[in-house]
Amino acid sequence: MPDHGPDGGSDHRPDSAPDGGHRRSLWLWALLGLFAACVPCALLVVEKLGSALPPVPLVLAVLAALAGYVLAVQAVVGEWFGQRPRRVRFLVWSAAAVLFLGSLALLLVFRPPPPPLTRMSGARDLAVAGFAAESGRQDRQVLDDVAAAFAHDMAARIPAATAVRSYAGEVSLPLAQLADTRRDALERKTARFADETNAEMVIAGLVSEDQAGQTTLRPAVYVRADQIPDSPELTGWFLGEPVLIARGWESARARAQLTGELTRRIDALTQFVDALDTWRNGSPAHAGRILTTLLDAEQRNHAGGFVPPDLVRLFHGHVLEDQAYGESGPGRERLLEEARSEYLAIRRDSPAGRRAALSLQGNAYRRAIGPTHSCTPGTVRATDLAQVSKALRLLAVDPGMTELGRMKANANLAQVEQCRITARLVKDDGTVERAVRAVRTTPDLTGAADLRAFAESVAAVNAAGRGDLAAAVDRIRAAIAHGQDPVQRAVWHGLLASWSLERCDLTTARKAQQDALTQLAAAERAGRADSALVRRNEEAFATELRQAEERCGQADKTDEER
Repeated sequence: MPDHGPDGGSDHRPDSAPDGGHRRSLWLWALLGLFAACVPCALLVVEKLGSALPPVPLVLAVLAALAGYVLAVQAVVGEWFGQRPRRVRFLVWSAAAVLFLGSLALLLVFRPPPPPLTRMSGARDLAVAGFAAESGRQDRQVLDDVAAAFAHDMAARIPAATAVRSYAGEVSLPLAQLADTRRDALERKTARFADETNAEMVIAGLVSEDQAGQTTLRPAVYVRADQIPDSPELTGWFLGEPVLIARGWESARARAQLTGELTRRIDALTQFVDALDTWRNGSPAHAGRILTTLLDAEQRNHAGGFVPPDLVRLFHGHVLEDQAYGESGPGRERLLEEARSEYLAIRRDSPAGRRAALSLQGNAYRRAIGPTHSCTPGTVRATDLAQVSKALRLLAVDPGMTELGRMKANANLAQVEQCRITARLVKDDGTVERAVRAVRTTPDLTGAADLRAFAESVAAVNAAGRGDLAAAVDRIRAAIAHGQDPVQRAVWHGLLASWSLERCDLTTARKAQQDALTQLAAAERAGRADSALVRRNEEAFATELRQAEERCGQADKTDEER
């Protein structure tokens, strides 16, 4: 017989325990779900406190939190919403997903950035980004240790470098792309890395291991475009010849041999960059000695390096021509002939072959105008100038030339044609204007600013020859605005002064004369002009200004008044 209570009903107190357990279970799962959802936020707090997690542990922690969260939500939905319609259960799952994704978004949005990389402060700093495994099994820590040892040893062996530092383990570049033809991601990330560390060059390498256990390293170097604007062939990443590590990483002697070989190659590259920098800063004689040393070393070693010998010959010819600029008589002819020999020694199928062909035309132009550096009628070689003009027209449209090479061919074509016009060998048929327009419309490239400035100076001389002094002044101002070479700028300021005096704009002329003398003084300090040249220009400017004052009287007009 059933046991009835005082009120005649059944006693349901035993059933109350399951209801309480049910409620406790729901609270338990709810707390577990809340904990799982807050794990990303907890990771964020940990990183905010300074304990940054590497990517792999961070991903594993988030996945573990997601697994726990899914189990918690599944239990809650099954016990609390099991009898509800499917639409309600779907909404619960959606709300739970939004909660988790929101907390994960907080982690990603507010995650503190990685600590900044050490920034080097020298002008010749080298950064070792590390070595990556191309094939075979390579211990990551061993590769990082080798990179650090290599940076330490190289710092003592390369006197031209102001600092060498290993960033292996601190930075993660996709170095495996070195083996690919497309390296867009690697180039972008390396450019940011080089800017952040102030590295002039970045050094890395690909390590592979064959079935016999032999280890080979293919060294790679990244050179910033702003370091050598005159040599776009050596900018970005490029691989060197492989180096065999005879006894593997375990041999201290093998590591020392590897470091010695890499240092030899890197040293040649740093010397080459130093020579270009020395040349651009007005010391062609010193730059020529560095390039001669590199060519001699290449002939002795007969080993592949990062700088092709043809490229060294190309720029050796350029510095010889710069030296010839300050010479006269037999000395000038000898230097120009030596430069021509360097260009002719470059193979036609070489990557520098077309640039050598362009340089040969520049050399022929210098020989054709003689030591006066002018195009005065009766002083130039008409036949040679005509041949140079013809060759430059072909190079300006040669699809095999780089864009910068075609730009230079057009600038040189404008110069040669203007010389022929000034020498009264041909009439102005618009070639100068078309060539200058081609230079203006070329996209911005590293090294293009000087070419644009030079082309504008030619356009200014062309306008002055037509009698359009207003256009000449505008164009020479554009040349001054873009050019950086102090000797060229001194000449251009002098032209601005002369044309301004012709227009009786004495105010502009006086300032332009003073600017020209300032540029000459800077060139003198750099060893590119002597004091006698400065004095001659001072005297010539004073005479020209006095004559203009007598001719113009009180009519001192400015550009604004006209």
